[in-house]
Amino acid sequence: MVPKLGLQLYTLRQELAENFEETLSKVALFGFEGVELAGLQNQKPAYIAQLLASQNLKAVAMHCDVLSEDGLKRSLDESDALNCEHLICPWSPPITFESEKGIAQLAEKLNRANQIIVSRGKSLHYHNHDFEFQFIKGENSFELLTSQLDASIYLEIDLYLATVGSVNPIELLQNHSDRIKLLHLKDGSISPPYPNTAIGDGSMIYKPIFTAIPPNIEWLFVELENCATDMVEAVRKSVWYCNNL
Repeated sequence: MVPKLGLQLYTLRQELAENFEETLSKVALFGFEGVELAGLQNQKPAYIAQLLASQNLKAVAMHCDVLSEDGLKRSLDESDALNCEHLICPWSPPITFESEKGIAQLAEKLNRANQIIVSRGKSLHYHNHDFEFQFIKGENSFELLTSQLDASIYLEIDLYLATVGSVNPIELLQNHSDRIKLLHLKDGSISPPYPNTAIGDGSMIYKPIFTAIPPNIEWLFVELENCATDMVEAVRKSVWYCNNL
């Protein structure tokens, strides 16, 4: 399977706030096939679904609150309106990963949310940062978490942030290949991390990574949190790089 290319809309949050419809039109024009949402930019989910359909864009995934009862209910309702299959837990406080207790509590919350999400015909994914890869008593916090998650919970691997966390991204993909469907692509300085650049203009060496992407990966999402250059141009360059690697 050749993964499809999508954009995490957080990348263009400023542009979306200024002109939501025009920005989505640019996303489609650049050649993306789908998007991942991180909030709705004060728009109604039905309106977003209508705009996406008009641009032949798919709402593939959404970063949302799945750890609270109210947040999970709201997120599921929004995902229904968007016809969005994948719900992403985008973050847990870094202190969570400093103790075995904190990790166990997060795993319990994710497992509980996953039961509800799966019952609605959707899937739950956990998105990494760099801080999940610290060590507790000689054990990697990320591996401690994944070992306690239900097997039906997926991992959305951010390759750049894993690299910032001193993890070999290829080994990470290989070790968890059976539970990854979605990947995040960033680029930029590694040490110190940030600012982001267009994919291909930073310190990430993506050619061997792309070669090592497991065949079950369905989507690659470009996500730039910040950029020293024009963000829209960085997104355009990122598409060209990914399509020509």
